[in-house]
Amino acid sequence: MTQGGGFLSEFWSDNHFHPSNFLRRNRIIAGWAHATLVIESGEKGGSLVTARQALSYGREAFAFPGRLTDQQSQGCLRLIAQDGARLFYNPEQFADWMGWRKKTHRPTTQKQLPIDLSPEEEQLWKAVASPQSLDHLIDVMQRPPAVVAGMLLQMELKGLVRALPGKRFEQA
Repeated sequence: MTQGGGFLSEFWSDNHFHPSNFLRRNRIIAGWAHATLVIESGEKGGSLVTARQALSYGREAFAFPGRLTDQQSQGCLRLIAQDGARLFYNPEQFADWMGWRKKTHRPTTQKQLPIDLSPEEEQLWKAVASPQSLDHLIDVMQRPPAVVAGMLLQMELKGLVRALPGKRFEQA
């Protein structure tokens, strides 16, 4: 799928369109996407449900604010006000939050590995030499998600690892 794309659905290709299927479909989209961006939504729009579902999966959610007086902006405004979504105000900011833009400045000195790391921590530290997703790191480490997440937290507290949006990590 990562090379050529794909299509994933709970529905057969000959199923008829029905509004009640939106939430079931969007549940899958929210889980697969790195982030959910809500452009326009009333107070009770289905996209709000999708954004909340994405947040429950640990994904990022963004909302475009719109005019304060516009009924179709009320859902986005509420999401932002309740800290359910980050404010989307331009594509560059979005790319920065997601960690998708290449850094223009690279340090000229080689980072030194701290001496007090266990062999497992050293393996994890080397794995985050470039930004990596938590799922990828779990695969690399061949350890339960809670163990890898705990190691990342400890390394973040030591200042060795930096958390990025979308459950991604890199060396600090």
